[in-house]
Amino acid sequence: MSFEIIDGTGSGKRAKVNDRNRLETLSIVSSRIADVSLKSGNSFILTSDFISLTNTSEFNSVLYLKNTASDKIIFIDKIRICGTGTSMGFVQTKMIKNPSAGTIISDETPAIVSTANLGASTDFEALVYKGGDSKTITDGSQFSQFTIHLPGHTIQQYDGALILQGGNSLAINVKPSYATEVCIEVQCWVEDKI
Repeated sequence: MSFEIIDGTGSGKRAKVNDRNRLETLSIVSSRIADVSLKSGNSFILTSDFISLTNTSEFNSVLYLKNTASDKIIFIDKIRICGTGTSMGFVQTKMIKNPSAGTIISDETPAIVSTANLGASTDFEALVYKGGDSKTITDGSQFSQFTIHLPGHTIQQYDGALILQGGNSLAINVKPSYATEVCIEVQCWVEDKI
């Protein structure tokens, strides 16, 4: 007994079985952030811009992100941190979970926020502040740390495993070994809470 699998959209195309009795298919693999960016425009690039730092004795709070939408989840894909310089130095980096106080928060200086899909006009429902020289975070708990070499950059790859549910926040603090310019970029996407 034989039967045909016909395209349900009305094109009249039929499924093919190869000589090993396997149904032939074509699949396209893309990252979740690329899929969300294409289909809904809910992927975003958040940047601190270039910030000059001269305070080398303490950590400077450079980027703050808080999810203000209780019905949305922010998934972090990548965090890129770069710094300038002419000789070998370093930038120590600390990531802080759920901070709620400090001058980066009270100053409320907007960071740069844009959709990753340049044809979309989706709004990002979150607080994103940039800090600077001697800006602070005074509470929260540290959950990651790493060092980058200057001049240079690092990319911390999370693939969406770093998650900010509604009300959660993170701050990125840095301490350079010499006066430098730093820039922090966060690539993320937003989905409805299930």
